[in-house]
Amino acid sequence: MTTAAAMTGRSMSADLARWRRRSRRVKLARVVLPAGIAFMVAMIGVQVGWRSYMAATHPLVEAKTEIRLITPRFYGQSSDGRSFKITARSAVRDDADPRRIFLDEPALTLGLGSPTPTRMTAKHGVYRQDDFSLDLKGDVRLDDGAGYRFASEASLVDTKTGNVTGETTMNGEGPTGQVQSSAYSVYDKGDRIVFRGGVRARFERQ
Repeated sequence: MTTAAAMTGRSMSADLARWRRRSRRVKLARVVLPAGIAFMVAMIGVQVGWRSYMAATHPLVEAKTEIRLITPRFYGQSSDGRSFKITARSAVRDDADPRRIFLDEPALTLGLGSPTPTRMTAKHGVYRQDDFSLDLKGDVRLDDGAGYRFASEASLVDTKTGNVTGETTMNGEGPTGQVQSSAYSVYDKGDRIVFRGGVRARFERQ
């Protein structure tokens, strides 16, 4: 009986110890689990708030697809009835202003079909379809068809009138000599050229 009582006592002690350990685990779980859930909810709230803030301060910009034209051609007619043609290696229309077209290696022919057409080339250009102007930049070359050639870095062409103006240094040469100026204008189908600023000329004897 004494031995049985001792064994029963030890069994009860072991059960009591296990119950205490389980009770501690339950208490710990009651503290840890709510804390973990609260932490997860807080993190979700932070992520939602951050995404809302980023969306408000950094709105998504719609990706624009660039439409590039290869070897485009534009035809028109000046006010005096002369036809002109603008070609380029490639062209891109301005998304912000559809009337403006950026040209790569543009070439302009004024007086298309005439015996002495005026031809101009450049590295870059901007053609406006609303006022028919052509703004040429970089290594601008002009050949008036009569043996005179001019070079500058920028020229503005009014294709309606055929007038050409440039506000950069211009170098020209032809059958009668050479000329240099800081600015120039071409009028009357190239029959009248006005040189302005620091004009230097050298004429050949005929």
